[in-house]
Amino acid sequence: MEARNAVEFADRIARRRVIGTTAATVAFLAVQLVARPVFRSDGYAASGPRSYMWALNAGVLLLLLLPIGGYVWGRRVRELVNDEVSRRNSRTATAGAFWLAMITALAIYVLPTVRDISAREAAYLVVTPATAFALLTFAWLESRALRDG
Repeated sequence: MEARNAVEFADRIARRRVIGTTAATVAFLAVQLVARPVFRSDGYAASGPRSYMWALNAGVLLLLLLPIGGYVWGRRVRELVNDEVSRRNSRTATAGAFWLAMITALAIYVLPTVRDISAREAAYLVVTPATAFALLTFAWLESRALRDG
């Protein structure tokens, strides 16, 4: 692949990554608002594979923050897509999500109204907003970097 074509291709992939990450996160949040899989009393959350789908979905979404993508397109394109700016944006988004998770966990522990929730519900209340925050922050930082580019 010619150098100029590699740069243009990497730029196109980076722009699509921003749109894809945002769309996947919005879809994840929409499903959580509609289904709320952990806070159901009809047995939905405890039924077979369904009980693990939220955790699997959150885990796969969090993989989007790792600079592991792009092996299909070769080393040059992968290095351009996952450059230092992208890695810094990922670290910044992850650090922000960490602090959000810590504040949420402490609030769950301290507030008396939520003392009677299960561990599964507490994990859901910590992981869901932290995952969404990390991905949306990463997408916003990447979008800003591509715009300033």
